[in-house]
Amino acid sequence: MLWDIDGTLLNSGGVAAHAFLDAVNDVVGRRPEGRGLDLGGRIDPEIAATLLSSVDADQALVPEVLTRLEINAAARSAELQESVRVLPGVLETLHILTAAGVRQTVVTGNIESVGIMKLHGGQLIPPIDPALGGFGDHGRNRVEVAGRALDRLATAGWVRDLDQCWIVGDTPRDLLCARALGIRCALVATGRHSAESMAELGADVVIGGFEQADQLVRLWNLPA
Repeated sequence: MLWDIDGTLLNSGGVAAHAFLDAVNDVVGRRPEGRGLDLGGRIDPEIAATLLSSVDADQALVPEVLTRLEINAAARSAELQESVRVLPGVLETLHILTAAGVRQTVVTGNIESVGIMKLHGGQLIPPIDPALGGFGDHGRNRVEVAGRALDRLATAGWVRDLDQCWIVGDTPRDLLCARALGIRCALVATGRHSAESMAELGADVVIGGFEQADQLVRLWNLPA
């Protein structure tokens, strides 16, 4: 199971987002507003490029912004982890999957250091194993990030069987990523997109949230 983090497993109260906006300001001297931009489901390098463009700055500065983001997030690590709120039903769902023998990691737009801070804040390590995951600094786009996770899983002994692999996320971009790799996809209306708006996109599963964990067990065809 390859989990998205933000809006799927948890919310982090905006601490990381403010650290990102501050990172752009630290590099170019202009702080983006961040509102009205199409950022959902994008990886951090793409977000950095979009934020730089929004203040008429050079996208070649993306690496510097990401370095600054890591510094800013580390300085606010305690605040970030304290602000994390795991979404309803997530812990129960993770535990059911663990009991069924499912390996769980992440495919997330967050750079690795920030993603791991959030997972620790939600006390989601374990059952999630971030060492097997794909993070925003592992590729040029979400498909490459997910591919990195598949490679890590294979190196750890997973026999590649894409029919037995799911991406779980809260945006249409999670579905596009899954389809590009031939992986099944569950979309959850735990973020900014409603179940109704995602119902016709072609995901294998669309649900409102994780409160009905037993329903998910049946949908994912796991042993009871």
